[in-house]
Amino acid sequence: MIETYIRRALVTILLVLGTTWATVVPVGATEQDAALTRADVERASLFYPANVRKLVRNAAPVPNWIAGGDRFWYRHEFDGGFRFVTVDAATGDAEPSFDHQAMAATLSRELDQEVSPKQLPFASITYSQDMRGVSFTSGGRLFECNRAGTSCKGRSDPASDPAIVVSPDGKSALLTRDSNLWLRDMATGAERPLTTDGTAQFPYQYTAFKTTYVEERRGQAKPTYAGATWSPDGRYVLAIRTDRRGVKTAPYVVEYLAPDSPRPIAHQIAMPTPADAPEIPYALVLIDLEDGGVVPVDGGALGFNDYAPYWAIVGEPGWDIADSELYLATSTRDSRALGLVAIDLDNGTSRTVLEERADQFLNLNPFDYHVPNVRLLAARDEILWWSQRSGWGHLYRYDAPTGALKNAVTTGEWAVFDIVRVDEAAGFVYFTAGGKEAGRNPYYRHLYRVALDGGNPTLLTPEDADHSYTNFPARGLNGHWDTPVERFSPSGRYFVDTHSTIARPPTTVVRGADGTLIAKIVDADVSALLATGWTPPERIVAKSADGKHDIYGVLIKPTNFVAAKRYPVIEQIYAGPQVSFAPQGFTDALGARAAYMQALAELGFVIVVQDGRGTPRRSRDFHMAPMQDEDSIALGDHVAGIRAAASSRPYMDLDRVGITGISFGGYASARAMFLFPEFYKAAVSIAGPHDYRTMISSISVERFFGVPGEKGADGDAYARVDNLHLADRLKGKLMLVAGDIDQNVPFNQTVALSDALIKAGKEFDLVLVPNAAHDVGYHPYVAQRLAGYFLRHLKGQEPPVPFAQTLK
Repeated sequence: MIETYIRRALVTILLVLGTTWATVVPVGATEQDAALTRADVERASLFYPANVRKLVRNAAPVPNWIAGGDRFWYRHEFDGGFRFVTVDAATGDAEPSFDHQAMAATLSRELDQEVSPKQLPFASITYSQDMRGVSFTSGGRLFECNRAGTSCKGRSDPASDPAIVVSPDGKSALLTRDSNLWLRDMATGAERPLTTDGTAQFPYQYTAFKTTYVEERRGQAKPTYAGATWSPDGRYVLAIRTDRRGVKTAPYVVEYLAPDSPRPIAHQIAMPTPADAPEIPYALVLIDLEDGGVVPVDGGALGFNDYAPYWAIVGEPGWDIADSELYLATSTRDSRALGLVAIDLDNGTSRTVLEERADQFLNLNPFDYHVPNVRLLAARDEILWWSQRSGWGHLYRYDAPTGALKNAVTTGEWAVFDIVRVDEAAGFVYFTAGGKEAGRNPYYRHLYRVALDGGNPTLLTPEDADHSYTNFPARGLNGHWDTPVERFSPSGRYFVDTHSTIARPPTTVVRGADGTLIAKIVDADVSALLATGWTPPERIVAKSADGKHDIYGVLIKPTNFVAAKRYPVIEQIYAGPQVSFAPQGFTDALGARAAYMQALAELGFVIVVQDGRGTPRRSRDFHMAPMQDEDSIALGDHVAGIRAAASSRPYMDLDRVGITGISFGGYASARAMFLFPEFYKAAVSIAGPHDYRTMISSISVERFFGVPGEKGADGDAYARVDNLHLADRLKGKLMLVAGDIDQNVPFNQTVALSDALIKAGKEFDLVLVPNAAHDVGYHPYVAQRLAGYFLRHLKGQEPPVPFAQTLK
């Protein structure tokens, strides 16, 4: 009896194991999926982001304009190094910025080490006023040298303080100490308080999007700047106060393995969620340095919510010192109403200049993190204002004193992206836009010029390509200083343009302000990239799920692609309302945006990246259409896009489709598994915000989903958009990835979805990376696990060696 029982039990176990083993090989896997070799993985390693960047030279030269003229320098890359080149924009004539050979010899003596002229130990230079010398920092010392490179004077480099905001004349600086604002004399170092009423609960500080608590404590990140800005004449200071009074504190992030402590360190901060955030979270004040007066700033009917405090310190719309007014954008918490107020500099009172309202959120730039497209034209007493009121993003001109609309500056079924420059005297605005030129990719950025009183804009960059203009502010959203790229010369007479497509390498040229081509500066060198066998991604265009819009994306194939084979498909997704994501320029599919996608393709996958409805830079209908549906980020468009691509590409195996994404893409990739379980078979969801009700109340939360408790026709948006209530729909393979010190999307978000999946009885995988922040998706171990996950669950294979380099 016992032996019979054992035999039956063994047979049962073997049958169960046999069934389990059978399910390891995914449906649709074929004998064409040849086993990977070490050579395959080594070929893939060529396309790790850190490696592939070395294969393209001069992809994005940055013009560094020299004060007082129309000349700039840039770093010209060549085989084995780089050189500094100075260009006269008026003629295109170029010359070495200094004698590199002599400079290397001089520095070798000064630094007591061998210095190569091809690899000089500094990345930036500053010309002297007479253009006869250059200065730079190297080895902790500030060097001032003649351009012949034969003479250098070195002295200790006084480290700049990243937490200060220097006055326009450079004589004073603002800083935050003990929740108050202080003033520092830059010559003597003497300091004095400007305010004394700040408290820990109501400080003079702006931390709406601070994500470096841990890194600052460890000394790995610079401290954040004071939430304040100067008037152009240096008399006034505009400061932000964050109201944390009554806000519950919580351990926002925990350093479980702090490198300098044997015990975990919890960062206990005031953590307002959308449900319990203060009704008025921010207050602005004006400080008059002449009389020491501090007056509150009246935000009018809308107040300073959403992006409005950030816009205030970014510096737009601007100061009208002659009329003693400051113009500021205002916003409600949910950004369903935006406005503009003029503030009296003496008493802080406001008058409303204009207001705009809508049923869904408004913005002043299609790209969430760029400078708002609002400008005060003080010399003309006019305002430029960006709006989608016509269904497309366009510029409008207002009378500043009365708020009366003068005219639409731009019109048509195309979108203005960024204001680049305004020439008040000549009456022109320069801006980037997409979709205006018939038959072109609507995401391509082109530069235009148009008269402020309207008319047909002049195309200044005629190439059918993406032109690399961005408008990130100098003061980054996370509280750190960034360095914006200035394409126009200080005089406004010339601009530098770099353009490319996904298939055509970048070319950099100089043009006059009227678009006249002056000279080609440099073509990117992609010979090393092409030598690997790499071919450019393919552009794909398909109809959205509702059939009303074209959606654009790219398709990436392995370098050893064979059309007769069948390849599993992996989509990399973002899908957030903040930004468009699919590559447009040549290096977009190779660098950080595409992360490891080309490398992953080398393991035998076809990669797809696309932008469906719900993303910006198109019409307002395209941006807003899916917001009130269960599929609130139009994942159906992504399914439709892949199906459309596969209809003419039989090598795409739609029985084996995976998806991955980081941040909002982590949210989207998990949601895709829940909403389309028959299509997506495996997902790697990285650092995703899965329950917005428990995220810190800030921008990118309430603007998209509204204020909790204010139910619209579709009910509670937060209950609809969280991923937790969809957990029971999981059918395929899901791996969640998180970093334990992520301060953008804290680890509690991954814990919440894990809990929901466990309660639903679903099996899933979880990878927690110690001491990894929000960039956990670029961690080599995560790249290794991501590749292994898709190999196992889409191809039924094990990688012969780890996909990514191990940490050193």
